[in-house]
Amino acid sequence: MTTGIIYDDIYLEHNIGTHPESHHRLTTIMSFLKKQKLLEDPHFKIIKPRKATLEQIKYVHNERLIKEIQEICELSAKTQRLQYIDMDTIASPKTYEASLFSVGGNLQAVDEILNGNIKNAFALVRPPGHHSNSHRFAGFCIFNNIAIATEYLFREKGINRVVIIDWDCHHGNGTQDIFYQGSKSDSGELLMFNSHQYGYFYPGTGNFDEIGTGKGAGKIINYAMPAGTAYDAIPLYFKEIIAPICEEFKPEFILISAGFDTHWTDQLTNLNWTYQAPAEYLQKIKTIANKYANERILITLEGGYELDKQSRAVYNCLRVLNDEDDNLIKEESRSSGSKLLDYFNNKLIPALKDKLSPYWNCF
Repeated sequence: MTTGIIYDDIYLEHNIGTHPESHHRLTTIMSFLKKQKLLEDPHFKIIKPRKATLEQIKYVHNERLIKEIQEICELSAKTQRLQYIDMDTIASPKTYEASLFSVGGNLQAVDEILNGNIKNAFALVRPPGHHSNSHRFAGFCIFNNIAIATEYLFREKGINRVVIIDWDCHHGNGTQDIFYQGSKSDSGELLMFNSHQYGYFYPGTGNFDEIGTGKGAGKIINYAMPAGTAYDAIPLYFKEIIAPICEEFKPEFILISAGFDTHWTDQLTNLNWTYQAPAEYLQKIKTIANKYANERILITLEGGYELDKQSRAVYNCLRVLNDEDDNLIKEESRSSGSKLLDYFNNKLIPALKDKLSPYWNCF
C-alpha cells in the first residue's frame, strides 16, 4: 500500500528570511526527493493538506493565543515587516494561514490512513509545533501539530490509545506540557516518549523524573541524553523502556515528532547521530505499529537545520515507511563511547525503570 507525503507550497509562505527554520528546509527536501526520483515512485503519493478549523485548534490551544497570532500576522502584513514573538520565534504575513494548513496536513494524513487510502504518512509541514503549549508560542513553533492530531484521533476518530514518539534533539516541552496531566479528551489515553539532548540546552526540560501527573502519571517518559550521544543509545531505550511499555499499552496509532537536528553536523545541537539513524529508529518503531496499530504511523516534521543531511534523513525514513529497509543512504556509523553507554546502561535506564515501576507491570 502507498505511503503518503503531505506537502503544499503554502508552507513556504511562512517566510521568515534567513532564520534557521526557513522555507529552504522544505524546498531542499522536495528537491532531493525529486532528484532521487522518489516522487515518481507509485508507492508514494503527494497529498494536499486541508485547513484545520478553529475548533480543532482549540482542542489544545486557548482562544487568546489564536487571536494573538492572527493579530501579529495582520501587523506583519500592514508593516511588511517580520514580527518577533520571542527571541527565536518569528511571524510573517502568511504565518497564521500556513499554521492552519500545517495542523490540517496532519489531520488530512490521519483521515487518509484511517480510511485505508494509504498505509502511513510523512507530513512535510511547517511551521513546526512541539515547543508550543496551550498558551504560548515558542522555539520556532506556532500551533502544536502533533498534539492537535492526537486530540483529533480521540475526539473525532474513535481512537482510544495513542503513542507519541519525539526524537527531535530538543525536548518536546510544549507537547509534554499539554499532556502532562493526560489527554484533554475523556476517552483517550496518551503515552509520550521523548529522547533529546539534555543539560544546559534549550528548552531545559525533559529530565527522567518528569513523568506526568494525575491520569498522565507514568505516561510521560523522558530519555535525557548528554551531548555527544550517538544513535547506539537508542536501541537500549527501545529494548528496555519503549518496547515493554508499548507491549502493555497496546497503542492503536503512533505519531512521531521527527526532528533531524540530531545529526552530528547540526550547528544548533550536540548529538552524534548519522542521517540513517532516524530511519533505524523508525524500523524499531514499526515493529510496535505492525503488532498493535495496524501499521498506522504518522510522522510530522519538527526541527533539522543542516539542509542536505535533513533531506537524506527524511528520504531514508520514507523508504522505511515503504518497507525498503535495505534502500537507505548511509554514512559511517558513529559511537557514543563506553562512558556514555555505561551511563545509559547503569544509571539512566535503571533510574527510569525505578521511577516508572509504580505505573507499569513490566518493571
